[in-house]
Amino acid sequence: MNKPFPRIIAVAALLALLASQASAAQKIYWGDSVPAGWNGKWPAKYLTVPEKTNFARTASSTDVLEFIDALRWSSGKMTVINMFTTTLRRTCPAVVLANPRVTTPAEAVKSGKTVVYLQGNIHAYEPEAKEALMMLMRDILFGKRKSLLDNLIIIVCPNFNVDGTDTLSLSEGTPHILGSATNAQNINLNRDAIRVETAEIAGLYRTIFNRWDPTLIYDGHLMGRVQHGYAIGYATCTVPASHPGPRDYVFDKLFPAVREATRKNFGLEVFTHCETDGKWPPTVWSHEAAMWTNEAKFVANAYGLRNRMTILAETPGHESFERRIYAHYSLITGVLEYANAHGKEMQEVCRAADRDVVEAVRAKAETGELRNFVAGKYESYGKVDVLIYKERNASTLVPGTSVRAKIAPHMLQAPELVRGVEFLCKPVGTVEARVPRGYLIPAEMDFVVEKLRAQNVKVEVLAKPVKVSGEEFVIDKVGQGRSGGYNMIKL
Repeated sequence: MNKPFPRIIAVAALLALLASQASAAQKIYWGDSVPAGWNGKWPAKYLTVPEKTNFARTASSTDVLEFIDALRWSSGKMTVINMFTTTLRRTCPAVVLANPRVTTPAEAVKSGKTVVYLQGNIHAYEPEAKEALMMLMRDILFGKRKSLLDNLIIIVCPNFNVDGTDTLSLSEGTPHILGSATNAQNINLNRDAIRVETAEIAGLYRTIFNRWDPTLIYDGHLMGRVQHGYAIGYATCTVPASHPGPRDYVFDKLFPAVREATRKNFGLEVFTHCETDGKWPPTVWSHEAAMWTNEAKFVANAYGLRNRMTILAETPGHESFERRIYAHYSLITGVLEYANAHGKEMQEVCRAADRDVVEAVRAKAETGELRNFVAGKYESYGKVDVLIYKERNASTLVPGTSVRAKIAPHMLQAPELVRGVEFLCKPVGTVEARVPRGYLIPAEMDFVVEKLRAQNVKVEVLAKPVKVSGEEFVIDKVGQGRSGGYNMIKL
């Protein structure tokens, strides 16, 4: 969908701040800084591992189970689901938060409330969202976020990669010990959203996506060392084949509102998950530079193909553990507050997309008129102003240690505002294919049927022979596709 994109300029509050005229209410926290006492005071049983260790450690899989157990013994608003059991026989819990309590998808539908799914730790060396989600569960059940359950049913999986969480190695910084990027099979789970080769992704689809049908999902991550000045970056589904309605809603309505709310309520500057071209001044602000491609292998991209809303969010990797947790906590809270206020509208956008797809298939597929994209790229929305640090963000040794975790002094100050940078984030299709009325799959290709059903695609077995006219899909060439952490095949 081609549409004009207004030039995005840092809001007046930020410009005023950079001119040293900001009010106390608009204080922005740069670098490693966070508000004092932002996480509140809690009894020992409700404290997370980072809170107990001055943010030097992160929770193990056992710690997560014990934290959830402490919550459920004190609240009547939780239902715990076992999403899956890994190849190492570890279980992964997801917690359904609702007031009044719900135990089934049917009860959720009957309530009329908007279902939101929040996920952390798909890459276990990125534990910030895991810890933020446990704090947020605590605040929703017992603290100042109780009103989020007025209109929402919130499903939380803090520790998705349970095997990776307990595959430990030393870290350069905090937390001192981290899990691994992959699962026990050495598979990157956030590249498995289409192939569904892992128990983890299959379980996510089977127990959450296919049954609870969340209107919105959030997947929390961590970037490496970056040059930009944002506390966290966000993205939505950018697969050109997806219906534009849900993804445009997130990009055009939800993100700007949450960006403003996060600045106002938490003192953080947040923006699109991008990187620059490395030049000074930068000329490009691009999803591609941040490894966010428009392929559906990522969970947040794949779920967008279901006409639902998705968010991926990544914090800078060079900042302190507490700062990264605070960034996820702030953004997730802003997202939930928006969904709590606009959930009915969000549901209708998704239902309208469902209707559009069905009507298009019925009207145009049988005649061969219906086409959709099978590949894409990013084009520009126009010019944008971005917060960037000019000096290189290099890692250096902490004095007196053998740990490369010292943050360059300039990264603790306010960044520069660079105007008129090309905003390369608009997904555009480049290759089309005809969309048929349906597919006939030979019985011996039951592995294809298994994959389709895992994705909640309805597959029926013909009771008797039929005769139809159509086209045969023939693979004439197999090649190596782009990797990016996963071996892809190009047909």
